[in-house]
Amino acid sequence: MIERGFLSLKRRVWARCVVELKEPLHVGAGRDPVSPIDLPVIRNASGVPIIPGSTLKGFFRSYLARLLIGYILTGERELKIGDTTIRLEPCIDSVNEKIKLEDWNKLCLLDRIFGSSGNISLASTIKFTDAMLTSDLREESTLKRTHVKIDSKRDVAERRMLVNVEAVKELVGGESTKFVFTIVFNELSEDFFRESNKLFYLLLLMLHKGIDAFLGGWRSRGYGHVIIKLESIRYATVKDLIEGRDPVEVPCDQLKDWILGSLREGCENER
Repeated sequence: MIERGFLSLKRRVWARCVVELKEPLHVGAGRDPVSPIDLPVIRNASGVPIIPGSTLKGFFRSYLARLLIGYILTGERELKIGDTTIRLEPCIDSVNEKIKLEDWNKLCLLDRIFGSSGNISLASTIKFTDAMLTSDLREESTLKRTHVKIDSKRDVAERRMLVNVEAVKELVGGESTKFVFTIVFNELSEDFFRESNKLFYLLLLMLHKGIDAFLGGWRSRGYGHVIIKLESIRYATVKDLIEGRDPVEVPCDQLKDWILGSLREGCENER
C-alpha cells in the first residue's frame, strides 16, 4: 500500500497534438435564450471557438475505456505491445463500468490516470489544455444549420419544431481547420502507477499513428469527424524541474522510438 499524498514524480511529459476536422464540429456552450442561434459553439474570452480541455479529457477517457473493455471481453487480461506487456487488471475504468470503489488497491487503470472521485478520491495525473484554432480567422470560421428537433422520449421528429446549430467549418480559406492542444502528464514512480503509466504511452503511440474518431455533439447529423495526431513531445525530469531547466524536445523522427523506449522502461522497472 502506497502512502497517499507522498507520490513521487518521476518526470513530466508535454505532448502537443493537432485535431484536424473532416466534418463541421459542434462543441456546444448550451442553449442561449438571447442568441439567434439555439445551440452555439463554445468560445473563449476573445470570442474564438475552442475545444475545452474537459471535453478532450472526457473523450480520451471514454475512447480508451471502450477499446480496452472490448479487448478484455475477448478473454484477454494482458495487452502485448512489441516486447512490452500491459496488465489490464483489476478493472479498466470505474466511471464507464459503473463500479463503486471501496478500496484504494482496487482503483481501475484509467482511474489512476484520469482521476477518481467519490468514496475514493485521486487527482488526475493527466491534464489537457483547451484546443485553440490554428487559423488566423481571415474569414468566418463557423456555419449555422437548421435541423428538425427530435423528441428524445419518442425518438421522432417534433412537428413544426426546428433547431439552429452552430459548428466550426471543416474548411477555412480552402484549408482544413485545425485545433492544437497539449497533454501534460505527470509520470509517477510508485509501483501502483506502473501499468497506468504504460497506458499513457500506449495512448501516445496511438496518437503518433493518428486517431480517427468523432468528437463533440450531433455526431449522427454529420458533425464531429476528426483526426487527432501527435505533433511533438517534450519532457523534464524532477531534477530538471527543480533546477529550472528547459524541457528536452524529442526530435520528430525519433518520436515513435522514444515512446516505445518509455514503454520498455516501465517493464524493465518490474525486474
